[in-house]
Amino acid sequence: MDKHKKLTETENVNNEIIDNPELEEDLEKKDSVISEQIKPWHKRKFKKIMSVIGLSLLAGILFGVAARFVFKYSDGIISKIFGLSVQYDNVVGPPPDQAQPTGKGQDPQDNPVTTQDPYDVKIGQQPSPQGENPGNQENPGDKTDPAAYIASVENLNRVSESLSKCLVTVNSVTRVINWLGDNIEQTESTVGVAIAQNPTELFILTYYDKVRSADRIEIAFPSGNTSVVTIYNHDENYNMAVLSINKQSLKLDDISGIVIPEIGDSDAVYAGMPIVGVGSIDGSNKMVDYGYITSDGYVEYLTDSSIELFTTSLLHSHTEEGIVADTDGRVIGIITRTLGGSVKADINKCMKVNSIIKIAEKLCNGGNMVYCGINLENIPSWVLRENELENGIYVNSVEASSPASDAGIRKGDIITAINDVKINDVTEYTDFLMNATENSSIKVDLYRSSKASDNNITVTVRPINRNN
Repeated sequence: MDKHKKLTETENVNNEIIDNPELEEDLEKKDSVISEQIKPWHKRKFKKIMSVIGLSLLAGILFGVAARFVFKYSDGIISKIFGLSVQYDNVVGPPPDQAQPTGKGQDPQDNPVTTQDPYDVKIGQQPSPQGENPGNQENPGDKTDPAAYIASVENLNRVSESLSKCLVTVNSVTRVINWLGDNIEQTESTVGVAIAQNPTELFILTYYDKVRSADRIEIAFPSGNTSVVTIYNHDENYNMAVLSINKQSLKLDDISGIVIPEIGDSDAVYAGMPIVGVGSIDGSNKMVDYGYITSDGYVEYLTDSSIELFTTSLLHSHTEEGIVADTDGRVIGIITRTLGGSVKADINKCMKVNSIIKIAEKLCNGGNMVYCGINLENIPSWVLRENELENGIYVNSVEASSPASDAGIRKGDIITAINDVKINDVTEYTDFLMNATENSSIKVDLYRSSKASDNNITVTVRPINRNN
């Protein structure tokens, strides 16, 4: 029915067009208008994109031109506002009114031209005089003088060879019973340093913990000969032992091959100072190492004394031993394994010779350090001021059943004087004990912080032999 109806309507329209020619013309006009308004979609989109791009380019050009004019004409105003009298402070070269390049009509003698680029600066080179070509000059910093380098290396070799003649091998022989029940001898080696001599004896400084339990101690010389010795004196506090050798028992080659080293000033060392280390890792095989001091500000507080330490960049091992010297061959330190607990464990530590030289001399002369049993520490100046004190050293601890404990000295006391002599630091206290004798009466003035009206106390200490 619908198809028949649509055909009927079409026939009616056609009949009307035939009967009415004007109606046909109106229909043709409408068709042409519709066809003109409908255009392909892709043409409309392309034209729109191109118009946007064109407008963007035009806006950019206008903005750039405007910015250029604003920057040019506002620069002077901004400089005046902020006080910028010189526009570019980092420009290297002469002022604008000096040494301008030669131009047409100018005399070259009035305006000399330099070929040096003011921006071509090289580290380590001095600027060339104006008007000279730096390319024609030889810079001594550009080359390393081989002769100077070789001389430096040869000097270090001479120093290390000289220091090696100060060292001997100390063999500690101990008799033990093995698991089969046989008696055998075990040998542990350490380093010994020749430190002093007199007409009849040669004194060797070594590490006390390596020889104290030995049944026999032998000195091995570079020639291969050995000599049996005993412990002449020792100080366990510093882990030092002195061995004495009778010169008459030695062969001429052995005694002539030993050199007493020159002692330097360890108070003059500093971080970065070059050094030479000679010693051993296992106690027998000698080792030479070159490095520098890394720190020189450590203090180790011991019973009745203190010792200054410095650290180095030398090869580190928990069994390292030996001496450290400056580049002139003067000994400034003794490598230590037992001291320096407050310092990092994985670095090389040395006792300053200035801290131990008096003790070593006392041991070589047969003297002994006395023992009071006090662990002390220096006091900062601001702590003294807070307690209204001019001087003093702090008592960190007192060992039980020691002369100091029996005298009544306590932890927390401040020792201000000994035998009426003011004590400013632990070194002064140690120096005083070095001259004291066993069972002598020592008057000690103390400051004790308490609620009592009188905080000043005086006690009498009778030291004993430290080696007892």
